[in-house]
Amino acid sequence: MPLEETDILSCRPAIVAFVLKLVGNHALAEDVAQEALIRAIQKSAEFRSDSSLQSWVIAIALNLVRDHFRKVARHPETTIEKSVLEAIPDVHETSEQVILKEEMSSCIARLAGQLPRPQYDVVILHDKADLSHREIAAQLNLSEANSRVLLHRGREALRQILKQNCVLSLGQDDIPCEPVTKNE
Repeated sequence: MPLEETDILSCRPAIVAFVLKLVGNHALAEDVAQEALIRAIQKSAEFRSDSSLQSWVIAIALNLVRDHFRKVARHPETTIEKSVLEAIPDVHETSEQVILKEEMSSCIARLAGQLPRPQYDVVILHDKADLSHREIAAQLNLSEANSRVLLHRGREALRQILKQNCVLSLGQDDIPCEPVTKNE
């Protein structure tokens, strides 16, 4: 039975939430989610029922996020996007804290992009999309055991990448991560 466009579009809230966790910018999350849904509709004939529809669209969104961070790495922006400033809703946080958290989230997502492909995919799909190891295994053509191993190794590798690139002060500061300043 072919997929209906309405079935694919029903995944929109979950896709936006997933992408927002990765990019930390609501406008960008909306754009990426929209592109993922368009691609899913265009490629609906390629959907295999061995994973859920939502996990299939999340995998498409993950590839788009990966492409976005590759593009940003090649052409980094030098100013804070306007949407970051517009997204200051919490009265308990200062605007500076919101901006710093936004930058930190983006930085961590960019650094996660340094993970090898299968580790990156498993870490993101498990920790950000909340997919089970069964769903990840079906989506990435892995065994569930391999998914677990890749998650463990990916998390450890990400810790090392963060350790090399960030000054972490978890529980000691409002902003728990700052870039390492490298002396030249």
